Amino acid sequence: MQTLTHELKSPLSAIRGAAELLEDDGMPPAERAKFLGNIGRETARIQQVVDRMLELTALESRRSLGTLAPVRLRPMLEQLVAAAAPRQVRVLLEPGEDAVVEGDAFLLRQALSNLLENAIDFSPAGGLVHVRLRSVGKAVVTVRDAGPGIPGYAQAKVFEKFYSLPRPHNQKKSTGLGLSFVQRIAALHRGSIALANHPDGGAVATLSLRRHDSR
Repeated sequence: MQTLTHELKSPLSAIRGAAELLEDDGMPPAERAKFLGNIGRETARIQQVVDRMLELTALESRRSLGTLAPVRLRPMLEQLVAAAAPRQVRVLLEPGEDAVVEGDAFLLRQALSNLLENAIDFSPAGGLVHVRLRSVGKAVVTVRDAGPGIPGYAQAKVFEKFYSLPRPHNQKKSTGLGLSFVQRIAALHRGSIALANHPDGGAVATLSLRRHDSR
């Protein structure tokens, strides 16, 4: 709760400051539009934090997934990569085999979408995000970005709630809840998630899940 309160104080202070400045009737229209835009952005930021926190809290209260079903990962990845196509960052799903896992398709899609969005956010315009699916005893999805990699001081913190690194292109941070969300989904599927620097540059997220035919 202390961390959540800290995260909300900054945008609330920005909204309060902008609202006080807007009380000046003589403010030029351009400046008024600027401060109204600030209020809109900070309000959206608060909403994002609250929504993601509610999702994570709901996940953490679950002890199991309930009804499970076979989920094919390649078609899901193909859809997510296709949806990312209009971005300035290219996303490549490497050719290969399919893998079927047993789990919740909705949650798995959210986990993969989070990893893909994260990789896109940390890649420069014109950069290439590599997505790979392998079936090697387990179903393993790797998502490698084209960014600067994870600084040494952050490597032990990336899965902590509210911890976020600034995006290279605008120095803004996310809610810091995305990777915690993915970690919980992986745990519910008796899988794992790791994030590390790639030897050839950038960071690579590795999501490992039990295959449907594994017992």
